[in-house]
Amino acid sequence: MRLTLTVRRGSENREHHLELRPPRGATEKGGLARYTLDSESGEIDWAEVAPGVYSIIVEGRSYEAQVVASSPTPAPGDASRVVTVGTHDFQVTVHDPRRRRGGVRAAGVDGPQDIVAPMPGKIVKVLVSPHQQVAAGAGLLVIEAMKMQNELHATRPGRVEAVYVEEGSGVEAGARLIRLG
Repeated sequence: MRLTLTVRRGSENREHHLELRPPRGATEKGGLARYTLDSESGEIDWAEVAPGVYSIIVEGRSYEAQVVASSPTPAPGDASRVVTVGTHDFQVTVHDPRRRRGGVRAAGVDGPQDIVAPMPGKIVKVLVSPHQQVAAGAGLLVIEAMKMQNELHATRPGRVEAVYVEEGSGVEAGARLIRLG
């Protein structure tokens, strides 16, 4: 998984390129992962110890990070968080290029919208049913890839017109999952 991070502390902005390679056995609540940050590689051991609070070990050093959603919302497909490590607050915007190509259009777009698989994987849970009204940000389904579970969300309010997949089914990248009207 390749991400672009914009980290702001005070008036200083820095952009970083992060590649995460979680090994088998990692879960959405923690585990080991290999990473490359810009040109430096290493291994990180992390665990979610409470909602939004993470214990992180990098190169033998232990950190506790508190992560909360921030406002305003960045561009569609990006996520913005305030990360507090010790007494330092960082505004972090994460750009995941898979989210943009994943078929989820910018908020406010009218008309039907097919939500497609951003990666090959297995459908773990379908969270909606046909004809259900959903709000912007509502969870639509959970897809598992490389032992990591990812929840796909609606970027705008709408009505579920069709669900093309079933729980337990495998999908390829780009496969239609849900049609949102």
